[in-house]
Amino acid sequence: MSYQIFKETQSYRGSWVMYLILLTEVPTLILMLVLFFTSEDRQEAGIALAVVFIVIALSFALLLNISLETRIDHTGIHYRYFPFIQQWRSIPKNQISSVKVITFNPLFDYGGWGIKGNKSTKLYNILGDEGLLIDAGESKKILLGTSKRKELEVFLENWREGEHA
Repeated sequence: MSYQIFKETQSYRGSWVMYLILLTEVPTLILMLVLFFTSEDRQEAGIALAVVFIVIALSFALLLNISLETRIDHTGIHYRYFPFIQQWRSIPKNQISSVKVITFNPLFDYGGWGIKGNKSTKLYNILGDEGLLIDAGESKKILLGTSKRKELEVFLENWREGEHA
C-alpha cells in the first residue's frame, strides 16, 4: 500500500525579512568602518568594529538557518523549527481531533511570527498568515504556518479519507 506524504519547508532565505535585515546591517558596518578609519585610537575602534561585525554575522547566520519543516504522512503530523527544535515532534494521527487550514493574523492573534502562543494555541510560523490548525485534544492546539494552502487542503481531504482504511 502506498501512502501520500506532504512536505513543506519554510525559511527566511530570499524573503523580505532577510533583505530588511541586510538593509539595516550594511549601513551599520559602513558607519563602523568610517569610524575605524577616522578614529585616532585605532585599537579601540578595531575592537568595536570586530565585535559589531561578529554580532551581525552571527545574527545573519542564525536568520539564514531558521526553518520550519512540516511532514504529514499516514502516521501523523511531524514538525520541527530548526535550530530551536532540532528533533522532530510528532502528533499521531489517532490523537488528532481535527485539522484545518486557516487564515490568521500573526501580529494581533499571537504577537508576531516565530514560536509564539496564546492561551489555547502554540504557533510555529516563519512568514505569512496561513497555517494548519491541529486540535490534538485536551485543549492542546498547534498552528503550523504554511505557504502551500491549496496543496495542503487537497492533501488533507485525501488524508482524512484514509482514516478508516
